[in-house]
Amino acid sequence: MYDMNIIEHLYNIGLTLKRNRATKRQRRLSCRVISVGNITLGGTGKTPLVIALAQEALRLGLRPCILTRGYRGKTRGPCFVSMGNGPLMDVAEAGDEPVLMALRLPQVEVIKGPNRYEAAQLSQNADIFILDDAFQHFALHRDIDIVLVDCLRGFGNGRLFPAGPLREPLAQLARANIIVTTRSDITGSDIITTLCNRAGATCPADITTEIYNAQHRPTCLRSSDGKDLPLSVIAGQGVFAFCGIGNPDAFRLTLQAMGADVVGMMTFPDHHRYDNSDLKKIFKKSGNAQWIITTEKDIIKIRQNPLAGKVLCLLIDFEIDGGFYKRVFGI
Repeated sequence: MYDMNIIEHLYNIGLTLKRNRATKRQRRLSCRVISVGNITLGGTGKTPLVIALAQEALRLGLRPCILTRGYRGKTRGPCFVSMGNGPLMDVAEAGDEPVLMALRLPQVEVIKGPNRYEAAQLSQNADIFILDDAFQHFALHRDIDIVLVDCLRGFGNGRLFPAGPLREPLAQLARANIIVTTRSDITGSDIITTLCNRAGATCPADITTEIYNAQHRPTCLRSSDGKDLPLSVIAGQGVFAFCGIGNPDAFRLTLQAMGADVVGMMTFPDHHRYDNSDLKKIFKKSGNAQWIITTEKDIIKIRQNPLAGKVLCLLIDFEIDGGFYKRVFGI
């Protein structure tokens, strides 16, 4: 048996060395940089927020460019996922989240690569950069650091990976300019203290970060042929759900909140690549469910499969307190 305390301690030492080394060599881009990230492993809603920020930037007349690592994409980069006219790569090449962003934001450049500074050099006309999943990307200066916190999951046991869900010690929340909370049953400035207490951890004393609350709002259900259906069609209906995302419980709870009777669910690892056998298992387990539903992130990975014609995906928008965008864009 490995001593988890020792492993956790070694992980923290390595992370601290990486942070200090990268920060000393930190590079700057010539225009405004907004970073979106989290302090925990798993899903907190980063992609919907990145999409919402890019949409707001377009509304303000800006030319946003999204810089993303492109997790699990075969192409290392830096390279264009989109030059502002839809995806140039498939999910296998780029990863699921970059392709999703390129589909949802056809006017926006999406560039992937582990080195965000090098990726930014490919941009043709951006006047603002949005970094996806970059709270731990210390090598690039940012003007605004946004951290998402899913209040349903909180900070778990308050311990670092692999002993817990934290990517960094909670004290590093003090680096964030803005904390965005989702699925919150708490409001007000004490929310982070409350979540720290739930995790059995001490809240960092020097956090003066602005806190905004956000909601993931279902907008419609979409069929594989692009037809949009109202959310009401699944109210009181038997639904079988499947997904490969960082927080599958949130997907199930969302469907239940819409009035669906979730009769079964299959979950896969985050960023899972589906094959024919996966889909056959899903349809077999769905039994007599009236609807089979997945997430927008998952549907793009199966849309070329003939079986996908029987699957609906749930579209989600990100709604946030009104003053948030004024703070982020300095307006």
